[in-house]
Amino acid sequence: MRNKFLYAIIIGFTLSIVGCEDTRLNDITPPKVYIPQSGEIEQTVYKTGEPFVFRLGVYKTGYDNVESTASVDVLSEDELQVYNTENNRNYKRIPDNCFQLAGGNESYVVKFSKGNRLEYVDITLDYDAIEQLADFDKDNSKQYVVPVSVVHSNLEINEDKEVAFIKPLIRDPFIYFQNTESSVVIETTSNSDSYQQNLVLAVDFVNLWDISVDLEVNEMLVDVYNNENGTDLKLLPTSAYTISPNPAVIKNGNKTTTVSVDFSKDNIDYDDFLLPVFIKETSRFVSDIEQNVHYVTVSRPAPRLDRRGWTIIDVSSEEPSGEGVGNGTASCVLDGTVATYWHSQWAGGTGQLPHHFTIDMQKTVTVASVDLQRRQDQRDAYRGKIYISEDNDTFTQIGDFEMAEVNEPQTFRVTTSPGRYLKIEITESRRAPYANLAEVYARGVE
Repeated sequence: MRNKFLYAIIIGFTLSIVGCEDTRLNDITPPKVYIPQSGEIEQTVYKTGEPFVFRLGVYKTGYDNVESTASVDVLSEDELQVYNTENNRNYKRIPDNCFQLAGGNESYVVKFSKGNRLEYVDITLDYDAIEQLADFDKDNSKQYVVPVSVVHSNLEINEDKEVAFIKPLIRDPFIYFQNTESSVVIETTSNSDSYQQNLVLAVDFVNLWDISVDLEVNEMLVDVYNNENGTDLKLLPTSAYTISPNPAVIKNGNKTTTVSVDFSKDNIDYDDFLLPVFIKETSRFVSDIEQNVHYVTVSRPAPRLDRRGWTIIDVSSEEPSGEGVGNGTASCVLDGTVATYWHSQWAGGTGQLPHHFTIDMQKTVTVASVDLQRRQDQRDAYRGKIYISEDNDTFTQIGDFEMAEVNEPQTFRVTTSPGRYLKIEITESRRAPYANLAEVYARGVE
């Protein structure tokens, strides 16, 4: 009985299908052929000495899983001028000796198998011939193009995507550093004795060779960097680093290779250095003069000196009452907490710029840099000067500073100098005449 019932359901369902019109495909778009990357195609062509082949994709879409063909033709000069007039463009057809379609003709038939939706037309561009055109320039401002179009197919052609204009930009192949600047900070408190920085050498073209790249550290580039950046960095000593591999090789099929610079902590003094790594020579092609140097700035901040016993012995202005109990005085810059801070006087009188305070470090130390930390979320302190003295009488300026609007401590290099007394002077404020600081540290050697 159960089987008879199931049989009746199947028969009824079959009859209902036969008796009704099948409309499942009515709203499905019919198959079409088109160029996915239609319109203007700016193509960089590198003069590597090898033929440059541009691959133009032609796509078949739709539900019909059928074999099909499409003819891709190069537009004639007259056809291109019609397009220019109708579309307000000024394309110029590249002469026949500058390019060639696959097969050597000005028409190429693309064949799609049933299961294939994407095929290509190979177009070889002769960069030497193109460059010899009398009015061709680097940016191809004359709008020279190879104009190609799908002109015939046994399927419908998508008229919105039937034409492509391949616009070549001829370039020399260069080897270059992917990035031209990096920095390494050698932390004295770190457990690591070695530091590493990776430099990436790169090319943009299809690489068919093993390209050897010789690197050197060029001392003359230190002055170039300092002059351009307003810095006073020293050349990193040769004992402080190794570069490997050198020469480096960008392998066939690859566009990059990585070079490691390893730094020896024990051979780096407390100072700021520069390591300019220069592409000296290549086995093929040349380096890009805009990116043939990678500048590595290397800093080793001196350790913070122990502030226990340090005292404030002189202050031009402070606010002992208006900022709350235990706050506002110059001694707050030595208490180890950013919750308290020194503030110039504003209650019962207003201290005027410049403001200063002097710290007695209790013994002579060698100061290499000074850390200043602003009152949290307060931007008042802006520019100033740093002084040192042996006798609290004759002070020598050893540095200056310009504070960024950040809450973290900011390290300012000074002329490495011995002394017992450290004076901090605020000469400019972002909210004159007020100034404030949360903490002051000195870095150096006891």
